[in-house]
Amino acid sequence: MTVFYCVPCGREMPPGDTICPAGGVDVERVSSERSYVQKLIVALRHPEPETPVRAAWLLGQLRATEALPALIRAAQESSDPYLVEAAVEALGRIGDPAGRPTLAWAAREGALRVRRAAEQALRRLADGFSEKTETGRK
Repeated sequence: MTVFYCVPCGREMPPGDTICPAGGVDVERVSSERSYVQKLIVALRHPEPETPVRAAWLLGQLRATEALPALIRAAQESSDPYLVEAAVEALGRIGDPAGRPTLAWAAREGALRVRRAAEQALRRLADGFSEKTETGRK
């Protein structure tokens, strides 16, 4: 059975409902008004543990600079090392210098997999990684 969640609050929705019982939000309307990237940013707070990890990965693949604050927050505040790793990788892939302090912190303080991802992301930033250089390598 498919489980649906309220886009704004992340609570599980009863089957067939379109109005969130917790906040009275019309989930269909809110969902249709948001861009794909905005939905992915919201998904970083999703209660099902694999969804935020996938959302962070997708945001990195899209190089969604508007997701930087949410990815930084996820990297700094999450207790899930898989989400922290995915957020760190996304920050490195986006390549914006605003993510550098979080990457440096993760390289020092994170779990082993997080430290490795942060070190790689910092190397990419130091090498001037950009979409152009990656495209040029294809």
